[in-house]
Amino acid sequence: MNCIQEGLIPTKFFEKTKQKLSTANRENLSVNFKIPDVYICNDGICIKQTFILVKDLDIRIIIGQSFLEVIKPFKVKNEGIITKIFQRKISFAFNEKPITKEINLLKTLSMFKEHSINLIKSKENYWYFMK
Repeated sequence: MNCIQEGLIPTKFFEKTKQKLSTANRENLSVNFKIPDVYICNDGICIKQTFILVKDLDIRIIIGQSFLEVIKPFKVKNEGIITKIFQRKISFAFNEKPITKEINLLKTLSMFKEHSINLIKSKENYWYFMK
């Protein structure tokens, strides 16, 4: 999920929500509000997303899977996430000093995704040839 630390955004933008959210180790997070119309803009291109407001979030903003799905395919570099939208190269820089272990994991996932796509395409070509 896209998350924002509660207290950073004025209450006039909130909506009540019944969504539940938990950490990777299954601890429930305190969620009461969401902001349905957040635009993440870069170089004149804006992507509409919904963010959940989370109490006691250690990181101020977390960009989640829903955003990554919109910008894929993408590559992860130490500087940030690189993608192409409307034939324009766009870079979403990391705000905080990146943690090498997490960056390497994202790079690995990105390479695995590319490998999987190439494998599927080669299988499709093989089956087309066999027809």
